[in-house]
Amino acid sequence: MHLKNPFANRLLSVIEKLSTAGAVLSGVTFGLMTLLILAEIMLRTFFDKSTLIASEYSGYTLAAMIYLGLGFSFRQGAHIRITFLRERLSGWPFHFLEIICASIGSVLCILSTLFLAGMVHTSYIRGTTAYTVAETPLWIPQAVILVGLIIMTLQILAYLFYLVMSGPEARNSKTMNI
Repeated sequence: MHLKNPFANRLLSVIEKLSTAGAVLSGVTFGLMTLLILAEIMLRTFFDKSTLIASEYSGYTLAAMIYLGLGFSFRQGAHIRITFLRERLSGWPFHFLEIICASIGSVLCILSTLFLAGMVHTSYIRGTTAYTVAETPLWIPQAVILVGLIIMTLQILAYLFYLVMSGPEARNSKTMNI
């Protein structure tokens, strides 16, 4: 995404870098989950032992991996989209539809982020832990998911900002992946 305003470009660039950082963290999380599962398999196979945390932490890492990658995958246009109208519209009608969809998506992301932030806060204040051997404080995995959702919210807001600032020519932009 590229605009004529230098400040706007810097803002979009920062959000793009955050999305990329989220994707990198998502990949690291995938690697950690793989190592944990391999360790569990090796322990059970060769030593008849268990980490006792593999299933719990695999779930946490899966959720973290998904949420941390949301912003980047949105930026790359990798989310599933219903394109029936998109393919048939051009110019201002297409642009107007994209603004409406991005606005609705932004509102939903903001509300989800606020709800999740409240949930993380409640879990932290109450000291809520998982009902497992590890008794993991639930605010920790929830906070990682919150970070991913914040990145996604910023990315969709950046897209909405880009649409509003760029006009209908945004569809033909070579630098826009969405």
